[in-house]
Amino acid sequence: MPAKRTFFYGWVMLGVAIAMAAATMPSQTVVVSLFNDSFGKAASLDVETLSLAYTIGTILAAFPLPWVGRMADVHGLRTVTAVVTVCFVASLLLLTRAGNMFQLGLCFFLIRFLGQGSLGMLAGHTIAMWFERRLGTTHSILAIVGFAGGSALMPRPVAWLIETHGWQSALTALAGVVVLLVLPAVVLVFKNKPEDIGQHLDGDPREHTAHDTVHGGAAPPDDPAFTRKQAMRTRAYWIIVPIMCANGLIGTGLLFHMQQMLRSVGLEGTETQTATAIQPWPICFGVGMLVLGRLVDRHKPRHLMPFGPALMLVACVISLAPSAGWVSAEHTILTMAIGMGMFGFSMAISVAVGNPAIARYFGRTHHGAIRGTISLASVASTGIGPYLAGKAYTLAGNDFTPILAVFAITGVPLAIGSLFLRPPTPPVHPDRHTDPDEPDPIQS
Repeated sequence: MPAKRTFFYGWVMLGVAIAMAAATMPSQTVVVSLFNDSFGKAASLDVETLSLAYTIGTILAAFPLPWVGRMADVHGLRTVTAVVTVCFVASLLLLTRAGNMFQLGLCFFLIRFLGQGSLGMLAGHTIAMWFERRLGTTHSILAIVGFAGGSALMPRPVAWLIETHGWQSALTALAGVVVLLVLPAVVLVFKNKPEDIGQHLDGDPREHTAHDTVHGGAAPPDDPAFTRKQAMRTRAYWIIVPIMCANGLIGTGLLFHMQQMLRSVGLEGTETQTATAIQPWPICFGVGMLVLGRLVDRHKPRHLMPFGPALMLVACVISLAPSAGWVSAEHTILTMAIGMGMFGFSMAISVAVGNPAIARYFGRTHHGAIRGTISLASVASTGIGPYLAGKAYTLAGNDFTPILAVFAITGVPLAIGSLFLRPPTPPVHPDRHTDPDEPDPIQS
């Protein structure tokens, strides 16, 4: 048995997870959308067709995610993270050579599957293996520093790189950033779980009461240990997942088309103007996560979750103001920035409340597999959003107002449904094997 350490190594792993989250930025819509003009010109695609390529690539990228989650359960996070990172870097370099719709769609599939989907999911999975009581707080730190910090800091430098050095050089530089952020940490400091070094969840001196086979030993009777299929049969699953998906669908629809939204009201729509309009989104997301971190560890999810869809409605109403003619063109960037800020707060609630609830409601034995199905739905929704908004824009005669109104109305049933969020009843026969294909000894 390794000697116990006085310093809890989970804080090191939180740092690694933050680096993993930041490394997903080249595949996040907040950064990808800055390349839209460049991609469109390189592949000779209009707005709707470019949106379609992004949608197809993103939706297809969602389907392998449950498999990646399961591989992390079976083979360990370190191995899977290393493989995903190397493949993600290769896909970014491949994207620099995309010259038609097929090649662009293939590269969109690769970067969304490996970066935004897999690496983002693995970052959240990593902290779930090291924290339980502090899971809400640490997940907020991950979201603030990794996702929100990266989203707030990267758009302007990337816009500058594109404008001064070209889009291919910008993508190559981003691939180098991914290598530096993740691979040294995976090689030098990554540990799969606290038991590997003689520690326990949260750095506690002894094993938690609710403890599963991922962390060693037999799970006690009060551990929920939901399988993926059991989790998907609960009401809680179908309340949380649609809210998270709606945030992804609407958020990417806004981010992906921000440049065109600015142009549709008479602005030039440069990369710098686009970055300015979207920058409040990650900043407000980070502030929201900072406030919510401790609240999530102290209050029930149903008391916090309804505010997410409500703020999403407000954000969409503000964002449609320029296209509806409620504000002048000169105030468009400020108005869109306010709308994106509101959307950032909405997304913070969805993430800060939803992710810890998933781990606590369904347990950790099959956490990777369950998270994989949710990531599949979330990533697929982020693919649908850009094409849905682009198609609606074309059908409405180059007008974003109708689809933004529909997005706003979506918040009403989601807010009402979240009032009924409750912990699910644990399964009668929990499956405590990390590999769901193995027979459950409890039932054999």
